[in-house]
Amino acid sequence: MLILASSSPRRAKLMKDAGLDFIVIPSQVDEVVDEKYKPVDLVVELAKLKAIHVAKQYPNDVVIGADTIVVYEDHILGKPRDEEDAYRMLRLLSDDRHVVYTAVALVKGDQMKTFVSETEVWMKNLSDLEIRNYIKTGEPMDKAGAYGIQGEGGALVDHYKGDFFTIVGLPLKDLLDQLKSFK
Repeated sequence: MLILASSSPRRAKLMKDAGLDFIVIPSQVDEVVDEKYKPVDLVVELAKLKAIHVAKQYPNDVVIGADTIVVYEDHILGKPRDEEDAYRMLRLLSDDRHVVYTAVALVKGDQMKTFVSETEVWMKNLSDLEIRNYIKTGEPMDKAGAYGIQGEGGALVDHYKGDFFTIVGLPLKDLLDQLKSFK
């Protein structure tokens, strides 16, 4: 059986749309941003922790753990604490470039495979009114960097270089390739 260790409806939809047969068992791991880690190391560690947490209960199944972070000038922007934090993040990202990393960990028993996908994103020059109106939608509140490219937040993005699905939270092509080679 294939298990997605995530409560993200976006990840589940991507996997369903790809035709994967899986169940969702969300990991109960706290997503703590520890500044001692480099961003890439942190996102891999969080994906591993999520997958391992669920794999302990299902050692004969393949468990997929994933985590996504937004990095601006070497600072990790997690999910906003409140609307003012979302405003702060979007103000930082406005008219500038940032990087989105999504790490995936595949775990079955004592086997583990991890990979990271990186996408550069350039935001439009956003007015205060645009930011406040976007925050009123509620969409930014559960997303790293306070925006979702697959929703209304897509209008805030000027362009990107890399995999769109990395920004959404699950690099689908890479996942499908890695699942084929994971025994």
